Amino acid sequence: MDERFTTIAAIDIGTSKVSCAIAHIGGDGGSISVIGKGTSANTGMRKGVVTDIEKTGAAIKAAVDAAERLSGYRIEHAAITVSGSHVEGQNSSGQVAVANPVREIRDDDVDRVLEVCRAIEVPNSRMLLNVLPSSYIVDGQEGIQQPRGMIAYRLEARAHLITAGSTAVQNLEKCVQAAGIAVDDYVPASLAAAELTLTDTERDLGTVLVDIGAETCDIAIFHQNAVVHSAVLPLGGAFITRDVAIGLKTSLLAAEELKISYGTCDPRTASDAEQYNVPDEPAGRRIGRLELARIIEPRMSEIFELIAGVIANAGPEVTSAGVVLTGGGSQL
Repeated sequence: MDERFTTIAAIDIGTSKVSCAIAHIGGDGGSISVIGKGTSANTGMRKGVVTDIEKTGAAIKAAVDAAERLSGYRIEHAAITVSGSHVEGQNSSGQVAVANPVREIRDDDVDRVLEVCRAIEVPNSRMLLNVLPSSYIVDGQEGIQQPRGMIAYRLEARAHLITAGSTAVQNLEKCVQAAGIAVDDYVPASLAAAELTLTDTERDLGTVLVDIGAETCDIAIFHQNAVVHSAVLPLGGAFITRDVAIGLKTSLLAAEELKISYGTCDPRTASDAEQYNVPDEPAGRRIGRLELARIIEPRMSEIFELIAGVIANAGPEVTSAGVVLTGGGSQL
């Protein structure tokens, strides 16, 4: 392999589709260049949980094959995203005495205090995915982001821990292995979305990241450049499609096409003067964009009311400078 770069791969396994990206990381460890990508429809999951290993495995393989053809590289392992209502976040804290005689905080002190944070009781039915330090306290001084090199007697840490259902993750890994890929790492979908969308300023000032997928909304709340709260809601764009199909008495395929092409959650921006043909109906039935918006608005209002509840549960000490929306549902 060319020593000037390292080849890596990531697979985003969603309820409605699977995406794979292959990239080169420069030898300096900084520059990233995407050299291949592939997407495939997925019908083997519900609300982020595998319901059909064969179908999900086939979707993963199709996405990986497309990325490999475009890049000219064959991948054998990748990091994968994990979503679904089985993914949960909780906060933890811990403290240790600084070990070395000169009282300088070193890497082993930071590792030990994070191990204390990690030492929570996790049921056998769940597995710990991530330990995300949010801040450190050095001899009572709060708000420390980087304690290494400081002189102290006591080091404390606050961290956000993300866990997931063991069987849900194991079934997801089995699907990836069925496609001939070994799993390098598990990345919560909200954290992956945050890496792509949030700036350092947004993370520092405080931002709610909402990734609206097909059947889940992944939420991560940042404060002072750290994750302080996370949650997954079992609602997404697919529920809006079903509402449109029921409201217009049409097929799911036609409802999805209307939603993507003309849908909006704000009736104020729509008019019944805007008329569109309902797809795949030979009689040529037409519907107004305002009628479509009035179907979409209540479901989106429900989703955002639940998001507001997640923000409220994060606690009064967490302030947010705004909300950043991403994912297919955000386009409404």
